[in-house]
Amino acid sequence: MYSRSPTLVRPYSVTPAVRLALVAMLAGSTLLACSSKERAPDTARAAGGATPPAPANAVAAAPTESLPGRLTKPVDQYTGDEFYALVQRLPWGGGAERDRPCKGDPGCGGDKPSKHTRVKLDAVDGQDSISVKNVPTNGVVAVRAINNGGITEDRYGFKPAKNLQYYLVVLPGATDSTGRWQFVELDTTSGARRISIAGAGTFTPCNHPFKKNRANRANFYTCPESLAADSAQKSNLVMFAPPKPPVWTACAEGCCIAG
Repeated sequence: MYSRSPTLVRPYSVTPAVRLALVAMLAGSTLLACSSKERAPDTARAAGGATPPAPANAVAAAPTESLPGRLTKPVDQYTGDEFYALVQRLPWGGGAERDRPCKGDPGCGGDKPSKHTRVKLDAVDGQDSISVKNVPTNGVVAVRAINNGGITEDRYGFKPAKNLQYYLVVLPGATDSTGRWQFVELDTTSGARRISIAGAGTFTPCNHPFKKNRANRANFYTCPESLAADSAQKSNLVMFAPPKPPVWTACAEGCCIAG
């Protein structure tokens, strides 16, 4: 009987030339994939579309070095003249003047007080993107308060003396979810300038959508009130809301309150 010799199956072997070709093919595929991803934004613009916007509630925090009110040392190490020079250089605006509860006068008390005082707030222009997540170590000056009435304001203790001004300094908090605030009382009397801490508390973000360059950046609001009144906000006009809310200012998390 005729018998065929068994066929010897040899393992597949890759020659150096074939191996080199495979490496080149893989490298080309990887480069093409990366290049396609990198070109995607440009391709979208070439087709007439804009770069996709960030989510509406994204935090657009400003770099700490771009904050004009940034303190270069702890606030209690500033002399009155040094702090006065700092706040005099800052651009102020976007504020409102409001009636506020008062204290120290019989007409301020009771369920229906007959007296109140009047406080003007302003924010530092260009600092509406302060975030509780990136507050400089020494803090940043964010809001100025001046009592234009004749009686001491109740919640923060703003006094009505013409030589006194109050500045909200935002400081890092114990966590990334909140910051801290201090109100610095500045006596502007020439030759006798001095500062003192008038109050402190928690700087709480409202986590609203961030709006750049909004007209009203400092006011007395709660977080819900700020959303309800947003469409009617006008710079330097009286806001007819209840006079008890905390100091409110625009920030990267939509707005923040000094509670």
